[in-house]
Amino acid sequence: MYYRTFLLTISALYLCACGGSSSGSDVGSGSAETPIVSENTPPTLSVTNNVNDIVSGQVVELSAIASDADGTISSIVWEQTAGHKVLNAPVNASSVTITLPDAQSYAAMEYVFSVTATDNEGATNVKTVSFVARNSMDEIAAARILHQGTMGPTLKEIRQAQGLSELQWLKQQMALPINYHSRYLVKTPGQTNFQYINRIDAWWKGVLHSDDQLRQRVAFALSQILVVSDANGNVGSQPEGMINYYDILLKHTFGNYRDLLEDVTLSPIMGTFLSHLGNEKANDELNIRPDENYAREVMQLFTIGLEELNLDATPKLDAQGNTIATYGQPQIQGFARVFTGWTFAGSETFKQKNNNFIQPMKAFSEYHSSKQKTLLSGEIIPAGYGPEETLKIALDNLFNHNNVAPFISKQLIQRLITSNPTAQYVARVASVFNDNGAGVRGDLAAVITAIYLDDEARHFGSVLNYQGKLKEPLLTTIQFWRNLDAKSAIGYYNTWGLYNTYGQGPMESSSVFNFFRPDYQPTYLRNEGLVAPELQIASDATLIGIMNKHYSDLMWRAAEGNTSLVPKIIYVFIKDDMNHLKNKGIHSLLDQYNILYFAGSMSRETRQALVDLDAYFNDSQIRQRISYLLYMVAISPEFNLQY
Repeated sequence: MYYRTFLLTISALYLCACGGSSSGSDVGSGSAETPIVSENTPPTLSVTNNVNDIVSGQVVELSAIASDADGTISSIVWEQTAGHKVLNAPVNASSVTITLPDAQSYAAMEYVFSVTATDNEGATNVKTVSFVARNSMDEIAAARILHQGTMGPTLKEIRQAQGLSELQWLKQQMALPINYHSRYLVKTPGQTNFQYINRIDAWWKGVLHSDDQLRQRVAFALSQILVVSDANGNVGSQPEGMINYYDILLKHTFGNYRDLLEDVTLSPIMGTFLSHLGNEKANDELNIRPDENYAREVMQLFTIGLEELNLDATPKLDAQGNTIATYGQPQIQGFARVFTGWTFAGSETFKQKNNNFIQPMKAFSEYHSSKQKTLLSGEIIPAGYGPEETLKIALDNLFNHNNVAPFISKQLIQRLITSNPTAQYVARVASVFNDNGAGVRGDLAAVITAIYLDDEARHFGSVLNYQGKLKEPLLTTIQFWRNLDAKSAIGYYNTWGLYNTYGQGPMESSSVFNFFRPDYQPTYLRNEGLVAPELQIASDATLIGIMNKHYSDLMWRAAEGNTSLVPKIIYVFIKDDMNHLKNKGIHSLLDQYNILYFAGSMSRETRQALVDLDAYFNDSQIRQRISYLLYMVAISPEFNLQY
């Protein structure tokens, strides 16, 4: 924390106190002198607040000057009336110097002081001085929120965030233009149609080079809740549609969850993936029944879950102590009827489809079920309603269910901050989901802000010993690639087999249930009651694959270690790190790595291991020293945990 001293001046005109006398003479016989009695004038005290941009931890000087027109000033007393206690008792002085405490919360703290001037006859004048001290992130605090809120921070980004408050950084990020991935979708030379690898190339460019890193990180989290996957053959040949679906998530990241839910529902990619595109009303003669796939998943995975929840995401129990199901077969059938009659936009008829995987689906009323539809919470859509009106009623019904806030809030916390949020943390965020403070439900900007600014996320006053989460394997590579300017000479990020290497890839899960479940619990954590979702993909094969990938990237594909570069291969560039090590030494470099890769959490043991590793090499082996140091960082426990 850096400190600056601000002067708060309370100024007043200093007038000399003066006495006076009056004289009189007899006017005539019988006249008597009448004494003149003057009232005591209170002191003059005017306050001018000229303090700007105060931050927690600063030294602030408050000074006062008072005057009295008909006497003298006997005291000037300062007292604190609001804010973290910095004046434990009244102070009688013309000025007082106070040191504000370091931030104890993300929120700005208002400080209020009263100053009382008293003259020699006891008359007083009181003024109030107030200012707001915002939090100011030091490099560790900045690194921590950027580790949580980006795809992997760069040193430049951490330094730019330093000195801001967490709230300021979040607002700056949310105000940035949306960097849609479709802008990066290009065909490689010789291609006539877009292919899967073009989508992967576009995703890498989007997450590596976008300034709106918070949006990119939250959209990545949403892609694991509102899941589609081209590992499923029915959308595997639609890279343009898949990119468009990811852009839907980017578009609504800081919008309203209700709008996101509707655009996801009407996405032809989602309609194909979960088979409600082309879903038609029942026809007993042709043995046609409405497909129930999306009806189940939109409830189970995208909105309410399987069990009735309290606001803190703990399950509600009936009188016998059993959980309460959120829906049954009548609701599944009801929603299945809702999602009938929808197909590709631009289709001439329901059966003559034009395979437009970009535009939202459109409805054909004659194929929509007009039967009564049973929804949640006892709501019924009467027979005869058309597809558009039915869809609106049904999505409103889902969106307004009490489960949505805790169900979605907890999963976002798990994807962004910690695998094991307390019930209180979930309840605080869910409350914001229900009402952003202005009566709006589902405001994701407010929800994301609440997630990141919660004391548990910022480690303010927390006593938990299981904070944080295991980093997703893709995120570990992304941070190295962002910091080391990874690129190929031809400008493409053509990476095949991500799922086989990492156990995950962008929109490549093996099912709608994502790569791992939010409640996955390894055997050795069950007695602790803890979950570790990312460990579900930590098989022997993926662990070895990830270690080998880091070794390949940081050792073999460090550009400085190759005499010539193969145009198609993605290389990392470590020249800056080499120069730092050469010019400033190993300890200075590790100080930088501690902030950049560990957000200040590098242990003494890890640091010593890195020092010992570096000592193995000769001074002339700068490239090898950096490559091995980075590889050791990549496989270290502290780097692979997000605190």
